[in-house]
Amino acid sequence: MASKPTPVSPADTVLVNGNVLTVDAEFRTAQAVAIRGERLLAVGDNDEIRSLAGGATRVIDLEGATVLPGIIDTHGHLGYFSIEKHWVDLNGARSAAEICDRIRAAAQRVPEGSPILTTPVGDHPYFFNVPGGLAEGRFPTRAELDAAAPRHPVYITAPTNRVPNSALFNSEALRLAGLLDGTVPHGDGRRVRITDTAFYLDGIEVVRDPATGWPTGELRYMQPIYNPSSFFQQLTQFVPPPTYEMIRDGIRMMAPDFTAGGTTTLLENHLTTPEELRAYAELDLPLRMFYTFEINWTLPLPEIDRMLRMLSFAGGKGFGNNRVGITGVGIGVDGPHWHGTGWSDRPYPGPYGHEIMPASIIPPDLYRTILKMVASYGLRIHTCAGGRGAIQLFLDTLGEIDREIPIRDRRWVLEHAEFATFDQVQECARLGVIPTTTTNFIWGKGAELFVDRMGPDFADNAVPLRWWLDAGVPVCQETDWGPHDPMFTIWQSLARRTGLTGEVLGAHQRISREEAIRIFTANGAYSLFMEDELGSLEAGKLADLAVFDGDPMTCAENDIKDIKALATFVGGRAVHGRDRFADLLEES
Repeated sequence: MASKPTPVSPADTVLVNGNVLTVDAEFRTAQAVAIRGERLLAVGDNDEIRSLAGGATRVIDLEGATVLPGIIDTHGHLGYFSIEKHWVDLNGARSAAEICDRIRAAAQRVPEGSPILTTPVGDHPYFFNVPGGLAEGRFPTRAELDAAAPRHPVYITAPTNRVPNSALFNSEALRLAGLLDGTVPHGDGRRVRITDTAFYLDGIEVVRDPATGWPTGELRYMQPIYNPSSFFQQLTQFVPPPTYEMIRDGIRMMAPDFTAGGTTTLLENHLTTPEELRAYAELDLPLRMFYTFEINWTLPLPEIDRMLRMLSFAGGKGFGNNRVGITGVGIGVDGPHWHGTGWSDRPYPGPYGHEIMPASIIPPDLYRTILKMVASYGLRIHTCAGGRGAIQLFLDTLGEIDREIPIRDRRWVLEHAEFATFDQVQECARLGVIPTTTTNFIWGKGAELFVDRMGPDFADNAVPLRWWLDAGVPVCQETDWGPHDPMFTIWQSLARRTGLTGEVLGAHQRISREEAIRIFTANGAYSLFMEDELGSLEAGKLADLAVFDGDPMTCAENDIKDIKALATFVGGRAVHGRDRFADLLEES
C-alpha cells in the first residue's frame, strides 16, 4: 500500500520497520512513513518509503513499534489544572509522614509567610481510598502540619470527586481563615463560637476535636470547582490569585504530560481564562491548542450580544491556524452529577445524602435566547450538558433554531453527555450534533455515582458509545479531568469497568478496538473541521503521529492500558521521546 504524491525533494525523516495503523477510511496498515516539512510525504511499505530518503534524511528504525495518528483530545484541561504545577505534589505519598516531609521540603524554598498549597491526598486523578490508603489510615494532623511548616499557611486542597471532599489546614492557615480562635463568622458580621463536634456553615463542615473543642484542620465539602459556598471563598481568601507568569509557566510545564501519552491536539471547551488564552498564543507549545470563548450568561443580554457580535469573526469553522485557534463559543447547561449540579430527568441523591431536584444552572429561556443569538452570528456552540434534562433543553433549542437557520452542517458540539438516552442520540444524529464524552467517567465515578446514586437505568447506559456509533454519530473521545494517557482511555472504551469495584457497566455499550482508536483520532479531527489535515496517516496531511511500544489491535485487551508512547511527533517535529527515541528531542 502506498499513499504518496510525486516527490520533488527527499524526505526529511522516514520511519521504517513499523506497524503503522493509518486510521484511513479502510483502517489500512503500512510499514513506514515519510515526512517532509510538517507534512506526511508518503505512507507505504519499507522499500517505497526508503526510496524517498536522501543523503540528509534521518532514518528511524521503529523495530516493530506501532504508529498511530496523533491523539486528538476533544475536551481536556491543560490550562485549568496547570496551576497545580506550582503546588506540592502529593501524588504517590503513602503515609501522613511522607506528606509532611514533602511539605517540610517546600517550606525550605517558599518565602516565609507565603502559602504552601498541595494537590489532594491520594493518587491523581481519582483519589481512591483516601485516607485509608495512607499507612496511618488517617490524614496528617494539624500538629504534624504545623511541625512541617510552622511559619507558612498550609492548604492541602480537596479532591473534587471524592466525598467528603476534605481539605486540610495547618494552624497558620486556620488563623488566616478566621477559625483559629474556635469561632466562625456569622452572616450578620458577628462571630459565633463552634460548639458542636462538626460545625456546618453554608455547606462547609468545620471538624473539631471533641476533647479540646478546637478545629482539627480538616474542612469538608471543600471541592475547589463548582462550589457555591460563600464560606469556601472566605476560607481560601489567604491564597493569592495566580499571576500571569504562573499560569504561563504552569501551562508550559503541563503540556508534556499530554504529549507523553501521544496526544498532539487538545481542545479546551470551557473554564478557559483570558490569561490562559494569552499564554496559548504566546507559548510555542508542543501540541496544537484550540479553545472556545466561554459566554458569561450572568451579564446583561445587550453585553452578551455585543460580545458575540465581536466574536463573529470566528464563525463557521473557527479562526486561527493549524497550531492554535478559536472553535466557537461555550456555555453550560448543567454541572457534574457528582456535585449535585447535573440536570437529570428525575430527582437523585446528592453527594452528601440530600435529594437533588432536576434543574439547570442557567434559566432555560435565557439559554434559548443566547443560542439563537449564537446561531444568528454564524458561531458554533459547545455546550456542557451531561444530564438528560440538560441534553433535552439543548436539543429542543437546536430544533427550534434549525427550523429557521439550518445547523446540521455547523457541527455544534455537545460536551460530556454521559446520560444521553437512546432517543436523544437519534435526535443528535438528525441535527448533526457532535458529542464528546469519555468512558473514564465510568472508571472514576461509576461505582459511587452511577450505580449507588443514579441507579441501574443510568449505570447500564452511561456513556453510550455503542448507541452513538450505531446511529452514525461521529462521537469523540475526551479526557476531561481523567488521566492524560490515551491508551488507558482506549482500554476503558472496551472494558467499561469501575475503578473502585471492577464491575462492568453496560457491556452492551462496548465498542471495538478499531472504533476506540477512530473516535480518539479521525472523529476528533472531524469535530475541528480538520479532517483533511489530521486524524489519519495519509500523504499530504500534517505529520502528527505517535509511536507506541505495543499494538492495541492485537495485544491482550487488558494490556492495552499499559501501552506507552515511545515518541510523539507534531508537524514532523518530535515533541516527546524516550528509551531508544530519546535523542529525537535533541535532534528536532
